[in-house]
Amino acid sequence: MKKALIMLILTLFLLATVGNVFGEELAKEGLESGRNYATGTSKAIPMGEERIQLNYEGSGIYISDTEGGFLHNASIHFLGAFHAVKGAFEESGGMVLTAPNGDKAFVTYKGSGNLGKDAKGTYTYVGGTGKYTGITGGGEFTRSNLQSASKGVWAAITLFKGNWKLP
Repeated sequence: MKKALIMLILTLFLLATVGNVFGEELAKEGLESGRNYATGTSKAIPMGEERIQLNYEGSGIYISDTEGGFLHNASIHFLGAFHAVKGAFEESGGMVLTAPNGDKAFVTYKGSGNLGKDAKGTYTYVGGTGKYTGITGGGEFTRSNLQSASKGVWAAITLFKGNWKLP
């Protein structure tokens, strides 16, 4: 009987404390920083000797600088395009970040750079689902190309820093 009572008390204690950890509500606003790692494919349309149009699609993972930080370990999927003239390009695209629980945040971005060099730009949160419904905010990013492990596939790392706000 004593063992059963101790087990009951221990079980209630664990349920109460674990419930607080998993039931913790997301803050309404905050700062974010981290990186994402992505790979993907692209399709280019050469436009003479000085121009190229490139459309790309990719996916990867979003890693917050702090364990358990905002959208930590979210998967990413994005589509984008850039137009380069004499090696200088401007790009834009959209991204869906899917949190481990399945909620999504939607992002648009714009950037610029020179072919073969880092790209810099800005991103904006434009909406979401679940606990990210109505999200706003944004920030800046720097993207660097990485050596790809497979022919026909590109790889990149993007460093980002910004803010977010929920209604």
